[in-house]
This record gives sequence, C-alpha cells and structure tokens, in this order.
Amino acid sequence: MKHKLFICALLSLLLYKPLWAEQFVANKVVSGELVKLSNGDKVRYIGVDAPADGSIFFEESRQANKKLVDRKLITKEYDVRHKDGNGDLLGYVYAGDVFVNAQLLKNGFGIAYIVPPNQKYADLFISLQKEARKKRRGIWAFEDPNDEAYYIASKGSRKFHRPNCRFARALSFDKRVIFRTRDEALSKGYSQDWRCNPLFKRQEKEIK
Repeated sequence: MKHKLFICALLSLLLYKPLWAEQFVANKVVSGELVKLSNGDKVRYIGVDAPADGSIFFEESRQANKKLVDRKLITKEYDVRHKDGNGDLLGYVYAGDVFVNAQLLKNGFGIAYIVPPNQKYADLFISLQKEARKKRRGIWAFEDPNDEAYYIASKGSRKFHRPNCRFARALSFDKRVIFRTRDEALSKGYSQDWRCNPLFKRQEKEIK
C-alpha cells in the first residue's frame, strides 16, 4: 500500500510542466524510446531503454510509444545532460498530462535505464518497473524465471550480460561489474544487453 501511495504521489507531481519545457509535435515514432519532432530534432527518452530495430520486442515497444505520442503535441523537459553520443536530445516527454517515460515503464514496454547525471526521476522509474514486473505487464510477461549463476556489466556501461555472452567475455577483469541476480542489476538502474537478452525467454505469443 505504501509503495502504491509513493508512486501515485510522484506521478501527481509530474503533471506539473516546468517553465523551461519546450513543445513540438511528434512527427515520427522511431522506436520505443525515440521520437522525431516537427522541428527535425530527435528526442531519446531519459531513463527508458527499449529494443533497437531487429531486436526482440522492438515493434511492440514502438507501437506502445506510438499510441502515446504519435502526431501529438508533446512537451519536453531536460535534465543535466541534454544530448547523447549520437547528438540526439535527451528528455522527459509529456503528451498532455501523460508522462510518457514513466507510462512506458509502468506498462512494461521498456526497461529502466538510469545513466548519471540524468537521474531526476530514477526512484520513480525503478518503482514503476518493479510494479510492471510483478504484474507481468508488456514484455515482462516473457521474463525468463531462471537466473543465471551471475551477470556481468562493464564499469563504463549500464548494461548487463549473460556470463556466456561473447561481449561480456571480451571485457577485461578489472572493468567488470558482477551482479548475483537480475534483481540486483535492475534495482540499480541497469538495463540488459539486447544482443544476449539475459532477461527474457523466447517470445511465444503476441503481447496484448
């Protein structure tokens, strides 16, 4: 009960739009975490990791995002870091009163991905993900119930791998971060490496 009240209280606060937020129309939904705006900019959602084209659940995540923002006037809010390594904008996105980043995590169509220094809503995002996992929403309906013996991440990344993943094996030992369970990695805001897919079993049916 306290957990639900915490989430509700935080979500109510997020209906407030900062004075420095900017508004544009979402012209194209590229993926579950990326939209192209009417001014030509691309905005990647802070705190959300969704599969890239060609990865499992790509289209499901993209469609979930599309339902929230396609052709709608959106408001974007910045955090400390404004752009990613590709030059895309990093933002918190609102469509009307819907906090899109949070809604995607709540519905289970992305993974909480907390990359410092953009951590403004880290606690909220991780809490929403925990709820989505518990209720097996979206892609979490296909979570593999079996843990590996451990998981490997890199000190320079926020993604974790299966121990037998070739990308994990290529990491030098002094750069490795070890997690004993997926829960430990997820609770710290790490997402999975979609290439070795350590969280999910094979997709067996269409997500509703």
